[in-house]
Formats: sequence, structure tokens, C-alpha cells
Amino acid sequence: MLRNMEYVYEVYKQGSFTKAAKSLYVSQPCLSALVKKTEEKLGFPIFNRNSNPLQLTECGQEYIRYIERMRALENKFDNYLNDLRGLKTGKLSIGSNSAFSSLVLPQIISDFNRLYPGVKVTLNEGNIYYLEEKLLSGDLDLVLDNHPMDEKIYRKELFSSEMLLLAVPKSAKIPSALQKFALEHHDVLEGRQLLTQTYAVNIRDFMQNSFIALRHGNDTRIRMDIICEQSGFSPKIQLEVDQLTTAYNIVCSNMGITLVSDTLITHTAPVPGVVYYKLDSEQLYRHSYFYYKNSSYVTRAMREFIRTGTSSFARS
Repeated sequence: MLRNMEYVYEVYKQGSFTKAAKSLYVSQPCLSALVKKTEEKLGFPIFNRNSNPLQLTECGQEYIRYIERMRALENKFDNYLNDLRGLKTGKLSIGSNSAFSSLVLPQIISDFNRLYPGVKVTLNEGNIYYLEEKLLSGDLDLVLDNHPMDEKIYRKELFSSEMLLLAVPKSAKIPSALQKFALEHHDVLEGRQLLTQTYAVNIRDFMQNSFIALRHGNDTRIRMDIICEQSGFSPKIQLEVDQLTTAYNIVCSNMGITLVSDTLITHTAPVPGVVYYKLDSEQLYRHSYFYYKNSSYVTRAMREFIRTGTSSFARS
């Protein structure tokens, strides 16, 4: 019965028998027969096979909710047992955006693996909507992100603070009076953007340039829109992308300007053709947190990963 539940759940996740069969390494006729057998035991169909993509029936929706509750209880008990074993075994699933996933988390995972080699860590990369969906469903234990999440549902622990800077190709339309206030890569490494004596420019002075923006709903996009609105103009959006690293790489290719975090700048190689400007706005300061569900059993692996992460990042 439990095995059949897993098969039904995989069909639900994949949205088709063909994809689920490939994922489960079984033939499609075999999978269809197993699901049909489960439906016969229930006395009701789970899937509406006439729809494309595959849809759940009313009974199927309740059956999936039941499976998810079972999976959550099983994971909770597994986590309890792993704590009793002293992290000699176990698993931990982390989710984050592309910037943290590619630049920050690899070192943290390496440090954690050196301390607890028996704990298998998986890393999922995506935008905040994907990450929150996975965290809420229990597929992720922790999410590292700078986007605020509902504190009625999630708890958070501070990971880092960062500042957003305006990344501008040297070939862009930069007012001559502002060129002396440009920061180079080494200036950001030294933390000059954090000094009060570092001049902060108005983003309006760059309004003649096209912007590379993150899509609506992203924390950086929300802040960019607020900064531009407060400065009295609507930015010319040349291109919208999902991830900060993508926007930055486009600017480094001499196309448009964008907001970028000093975390990303300090964890990537210098780009000779790009400079950075500190902007006159409180919207540039933000925090990143480890998030986990209020209802989750906070495992020792989760606690140790957060501790390892914050100490590892502080040394970098």
C-alpha cells in the first residue's frame, strides 16, 4: 500500500504517467496497472484521465493530502532518529536563489560535509515562489534568501547583511560630474560602499540608460521600483530576468545597468569594464535569512548547518 502511494504521488507530481514511469524506472503499463489497482481498492478514481495535463478528482485531491501528511510524519520521525544518532547519518535539503547557490553555499556545504560526512545535503535552486512552495510542502528543510517570508508560517535566523549597488558599464551614459564617485571592484572588496564618507548618487542621474531588471515579485525588483519612484521616474526596462546573477552578467557584457548586491560582487572576479555607484536610498540595505517552517521539527542537522553557514560566511 505504501509503495502504491509513492507511485500515485509521483504521477501527481509529474503530471503524467509517462514522466512518472521514467522517474520511477518502471514501465508505463506497469505504473498504470498499479495506480488502477489502488483506485479499485478506494472505489473511486484518483485521476481524471480525460484531461491534459492530468488532473486530480475530488477523491484524488484528498488522497494526495493524506499522502503528504504521511510523508511529513515520516520525515519528522526520520529527523528525530537522525538527531539520536548524533548526525552520523541523515539528510538535509537546502533551497536558495542562483547567487547564493553558486557563490556562497558551495563553501558552506563543503565545510558542513567535512564536519558531518554522513549527512547527505541536497541543494535546490530557484526563484522565491518555487522555494517557498517547496519549503511549505516539506520538500525543503531550509531556504536561504533575502526576500521576506510570512513570519506566521516561517521562522527565520539572520545569515548576512548586504548592500545593493548600481552596476554600470563604463561605456554607459554616466554624467561626467559623477565619474569620480565610481567604485571599482577592489573598492567594494575593501568595503568602501559602507563608509559614510562615500558619496551616494541619485539614481535619477542614470535615467537615460536602459535597465536590466529582475521580474516583478523579486526583492531586488521591488526595491528598484521604489527607488526609481522616489526619484520621480519610471526606468526604461530593456530586459527582465529571473536571477540577479543573470542580470549582472548581462551588464558585464556591456548591456544596460542594474542593481546588484555587494555579496555577489565580492564573490565574483573583477570586471574591468564595470563600475559601481552607491545610491542615496535606504532601500539599498537588506538582510538574508535562513527560513524554516514554524511547524517543522528543527533537527540538529538544520541547527548545525545554520551555525556552520553563518561562521563560514563571516570568514569569507
